Amino acid sequence: MHNRLALKLIVSLTVILALLEGGSAYLNTKNQEKELLEAMIVGAEQLSGSIASATWHAMLADQRTAAYEVMQTIALKQGIDKIRIFNKEGYVMFSTDHDGPKQVDKDAEACAMCHASLQPLVKVDVPSRARIFRAPDGRRKLAMVTPIYNEAACSQAACHAHPANVTVLGVLDVALNLDRVDEEVAALQRRSFIVTGIHVVLIGLFIVFFSRRFVDRPIHKLIEGTRAISAMQLDKPIEINSSEELGELAHSFNVMRERLQQARTETSQFTRELEAKAEERTKQLQIAHQKLLQSDRLASLGQLSASVAHEINNPLSGVLNLSKLMQRILTDQGIPTSRVEEFRRYLSQVINETARVG
Repeated sequence: MHNRLALKLIVSLTVILALLEGGSAYLNTKNQEKELLEAMIVGAEQLSGSIASATWHAMLADQRTAAYEVMQTIALKQGIDKIRIFNKEGYVMFSTDHDGPKQVDKDAEACAMCHASLQPLVKVDVPSRARIFRAPDGRRKLAMVTPIYNEAACSQAACHAHPANVTVLGVLDVALNLDRVDEEVAALQRRSFIVTGIHVVLIGLFIVFFSRRFVDRPIHKLIEGTRAISAMQLDKPIEINSSEELGELAHSFNVMRERLQQARTETSQFTRELEAKAEERTKQLQIAHQKLLQSDRLASLGQLSASVAHEINNPLSGVLNLSKLMQRILTDQGIPTSRVEEFRRYLSQVINETARVG
């Protein structure tokens, strides 16, 4: 029973620990991924600004070929997936992806953030200009849309002046691969999984050691001690060296064991004393019985003696009376002749009475 209790405790704590560690690792991974993506967004925004700055003079001089070559070179050197420039109507004016579409729908994700309302937005914050999507090949991409504003130098240029009331001339769309971010996130997930597994194993081993040392063994000793007490084996104390609840429980059992042992000792002593008194009383009863038997014998003997005395006394009384009568008949001269017959009769009666006694 105690083994099942320890096993349940170990399994429950290990599962809870695994869930907590797993949840913590998951949240940590998601937080790291969020920070990496935020850093990538900031980098993409800075890269878009750098591309706009690098092509500013060529665009101002209407040297589009030179500007496109600069963007093509930057895309190759910086490992950029795609750079596109499209005007307000959504026509792609330049793209490093020559096979891509030549026009973008205003309802597309790249345009919807500004054209979602009837009046297109002019200023959009950086997080809203970034979008993350998955390409047809399954790889994730980060795209940053940067508006190309109609600056005073553009609106006042003689070569290709734009009206001053036009605020946005077009959009620069820079798409970056998130392969490194995904690889770092995957590596972080693997590390988190390994670290979580190590933590769970180490803490699980500690839980096993702790439960066996401070739960399983004390409970096992308590069970053995209670079984010994139930079998009235009161000479073996429960030894648990702890000041906590199990130690207090063991102390209570030991106090109960000592009191039971004391009660059993007192009961045994009382039983022995009772047996000694019973033996003494038995001897006294035997002596009294012997005396009673002897008294009965004496009483019977007395009755017998009285009966014998009665049986003897009656004839003797008759003999005595007859002897007195015979003594009266007898004179100094002998038995008178007239009373010889009477004397003989008395003598015959004496003989008969004497025969009765014999």
